[in-house]
Amino acid sequence: MEPAGAHRSDLMLAKLMQYGFILPDSIDPEMAPELYADVLRDKPVGAMRRVFENLRLGRYERFRSFLPKPPELSALVDDAARHDREMLRIERERVSGIEERRRLSASLSPEEKQRRREKVAAAKALIAGAAAHRTTGGHDDRH
Repeated sequence: MEPAGAHRSDLMLAKLMQYGFILPDSIDPEMAPELYADVLRDKPVGAMRRVFENLRLGRYERFRSFLPKPPELSALVDDAARHDREMLRIERERVSGIEERRRLSASLSPEEKQRRREKVAAAKALIAGAAAHRTTGGHDDRH
């Protein structure tokens, strides 16, 4: 979640304009680089890239040919960054859960591990028996 500097936002803005995006009428073309750089400075680069890519690909209905105004662009990047943070939190929780299970598993005594293996084997046998019973329809052919 590296923060962007003004230079990076200038490059991305110039690239979008090369793709044919035009500035909204309310934005002075002379001031545009500074206005956009101000709102994008210190935004996460990854989120900014994703928003710019989505703009380029036309994934925002409102912004197919016009650039979003600086506050709108800032909000789009903030939403993308929020999504990134949430995905990062979920991934950390997943990894933490795996590490916790490993730690708990490593601290089990050999006897406890064997007891658990036997319990799993018994459950598998019970499931296999129930499955066999279902495939034969529960009927005994000897009658």
